[in-house]
Amino acid sequence: MKETTKLVSDIQIENPNFLSDLRLFTSELSISPDHWLNYLVDAYRDYRGLVVFNGEEVFLNMEVFETDGIREWFRDWACAPVPEGVRPRLREESRERIRALATILSTRFPFEASMWGVRAVNDNRPPA
Repeated sequence: MKETTKLVSDIQIENPNFLSDLRLFTSELSISPDHWLNYLVDAYRDYRGLVVFNGEEVFLNMEVFETDGIREWFRDWACAPVPEGVRPRLREESRERIRALATILSTRFPFEASMWGVRAVNDNRPPA
């Protein structure tokens, strides 16, 4: 049986803690804005499993990265953690980029991805 990775859901993408954790993780990978796109394309190409949604195989829309200014988007989004005390918000034009990026990273880093957005029940910190 082939390995599977679930497509990142709207619920995950809309969770500010998920976005904060994902951005912290991507910034710690220390991939330059110039190399992020190649990194994602190579990781997706090399994944030998299936990306699934509702039990069915789906293919990521990599065209969401084919836009002017994508280097700047990676610089501002993937290379910088959310500043302390700031609640990240989802910009609609970034939704599918974030879904593709997070899903691809989930194929490479499944344990780390399983923790994005997870908070302890007794965590008394205010939400991000």
